[in-house]
Amino acid sequence: MDFKVTESTNFLRVFCLPSRFPSDYCFGGGHPVTFILVDWFNAFPQQEFWEGKTKEIKTADAEYQKHIEKLKDFIKGKKYFTTTFTYMVLTDYGDVFLVNPEKRVG
Repeated sequence: MDFKVTESTNFLRVFCLPSRFPSDYCFGGGHPVTFILVDWFNAFPQQEFWEGKTKEIKTADAEYQKHIEKLKDFIKGKKYFTTTFTYMVLTDYGDVFLVNPEKRVG
């Protein structure tokens, strides 16, 4: 998938996911699930968007994947991070990725 990042969409939020999700069907309208917002910051240095510049991103691009890995490492170094939870990163430009998804295995 491709994304276009602008000064106004250069933002992300980090949510701590619950340790368990409901497992029964959602036919009755769904189940409330609490995600905890633990952090937010710019996805890229703000000066990259001065003078109305934009970034065209291809998610398969190795440079973008390296950037995502750096963001994941940055998040793993934060005070709120613990290895017992998975974190969902939701960007304003449309990308979503998980930090510590191996916690969800099994």
